[in-house]
Amino acid sequence: MTIEEFCKSLPKLELHAHLNGSLSEKTLKELGCLDESLSEFKKFLNIINKTERTLDECFVLFNISQAVTSNKRSVYLATKSIIEEFADDNVIYLELRTTPRAEDGMSKEDYVTAVLKAIADKERDIIVKLILSINRGHDAADSQDSLYSILKMAKKYPDIIKGIDLSGNPYGGKFEEQLFRIAKENGLYTAIHCAEIRNDKEVEEILNFGPDRIGHATFLHPKYGGSQENWELYCRKIIPIECCLTSNIVCGTSRNYKEHHVQEWIKNDLPFSINEYEYASRSFDLSRNDLWSISYNAIDHSFASTEEKNLLKVKLEDWKQTNKRYF
Repeated sequence: MTIEEFCKSLPKLELHAHLNGSLSEKTLKELGCLDESLSEFKKFLNIINKTERTLDECFVLFNISQAVTSNKRSVYLATKSIIEEFADDNVIYLELRTTPRAEDGMSKEDYVTAVLKAIADKERDIIVKLILSINRGHDAADSQDSLYSILKMAKKYPDIIKGIDLSGNPYGGKFEEQLFRIAKENGLYTAIHCAEIRNDKEVEEILNFGPDRIGHATFLHPKYGGSQENWELYCRKIIPIECCLTSNIVCGTSRNYKEHHVQEWIKNDLPFSINEYEYASRSFDLSRNDLWSISYNAIDHSFASTEEKNLLKVKLEDWKQTNKRYF
């Protein structure tokens, strides 16, 4: 079994999947994406021939996806397709995240309901949870309204809606701690995008708040532009991070795989999850047992129930036993 085959076969957990950032070219076409937009989409995803670009430019990908998920039917179909494609890659546990949004003929609650229906209608053996986001670029009134909608829906579907996220372009808006305190008090887990850009003050605020997980953490370690004080604070807090290797390279916040900041977590035995095992293996000289352990450890970082975590651990253990000759 080649390393590519091993990584494909390995049962995996995906803890950082944006609904509108996970649409494949095939799904975009099926949803009616224009050829011009598809061309732009493919250009941005071309890592080999990529030119220097800013994180701001990369948010155009979300605009392309949002343009074709502007009604309940398209949101439902997009979610169904994403779940199928993750299952095809042997992902056994998926946490999708998305920002509830209103369009003509679709309220924020309609949007979330369409996602939930697609999750309920899944036909594959994959556990799917939902993290709902507050967009940091929205004004206070809209953020409050989003929080109200999230809490209302979470009370109605507590087994599926497990957490809340702060997402959006990190160059705009700010971390509103009170919103996330309210969410936490209402039983939601918190997974917050943090240190996508150099912003030491906000990073300190988020670390002191103490989310359950952190997204990206690109500029947290001093070697990668973070402050020594924040790194020491992080090492006291020890919060699991969600790493997205290719996403960081596509968006220009990491230069290449070998220079990706996750290696500092690997070296220091700090908690992290990844979503690209083959690239990690080749870039950081990880063994097959290392890769299995990364997937297994992600179970404890997940927002699954205790029963679900035990089930996932059994699946990983059984797979390892069945495939022990490939380790």
